[in-house]
Amino acid sequence: MTAPGAGDASREHLAGVLCAASGAVAWSLGALIIRLIEVDAWTILFWRSLSITLGALALVLAMNRGALFAAIRASGWGAAVAGLTMAVSMMLYVNSITRTSVANSLILLSTNPFMAAILAWGFLGERVPARTWAIMAVALAGMAAMVGDSVGGGAWLGDTLAIGCAATFAVTMVVLRRFKHVDMTPQVMMAGLWATVLVFPLAAPLTASARDILLCVFMGIFSLGLGMVLFVRGLRSISAAEAGLISMLESILAPIWVWIALGERPRPLALLGGVIVLGAVAAQALLSARPQKPAQVGP
Repeated sequence: MTAPGAGDASREHLAGVLCAASGAVAWSLGALIIRLIEVDAWTILFWRSLSITLGALALVLAMNRGALFAAIRASGWGAAVAGLTMAVSMMLYVNSITRTSVANSLILLSTNPFMAAILAWGFLGERVPARTWAIMAVALAGMAAMVGDSVGGGAWLGDTLAIGCAATFAVTMVVLRRFKHVDMTPQVMMAGLWATVLVFPLAAPLTASARDILLCVFMGIFSLGLGMVLFVRGLRSISAAEAGLISMLESILAPIWVWIALGERPRPLALLGGVIVLGAVAAQALLSARPQKPAQVGP
């Protein structure tokens, strides 16, 4: 006899993979937009975070028919904690790439899937299949190929911040997995709110031009905000390890958009590494889409 719901579970898992991947693709546009903005990193963070807050607020109000506080209460303390760790992760990322080489940041951030897998195993009891460990190792090798001979020239502070970014993002994913049966959309709003409050003392919002503010608003609402909503939705159906693997799409797609729009051609080794990581993520998605083996009952 076939276990009921096996096919539904497989489709739900694939939907989670696609949502998480769509979120990572949306995030990858952020690097290009940042290159087009002319103000400092803290001011970018302020306008971007404020835009995320307002955009997510409008979404939560629309989804809950104006019952904002009821939605926040329903999401519980998990949304506040995940919002804070996500905000810290965003701040650490921007400060890392301004204090060390992009190559160092990328290779250190690519440890995120392994951190997420270990944390989810320790705190949630999520087992990681051997094939997922293997695919993560292949993806890590791809990231190493992307940074190639550039690794080693960064400052220790920037490298440490990159590790902190990977760790806080891993914590965010584990907390969201812990509350996977709860609508955690308010978490996106809280992440933006936390970041807005934390960066405000260091930002100079009035120095930004109207053009820069509009670019920050677009990035906050459509790139990061929508990306976070999609990624949070995906985490309801996939493991933290898989989510960490899929999030690596951001790191390999970002240079491609810059190449297409601004003509900054990646090196051949970087392109090879990108192909390896894309192949690893695609393999995980295809293997996840396979129907589960029917459970047999009886002799």
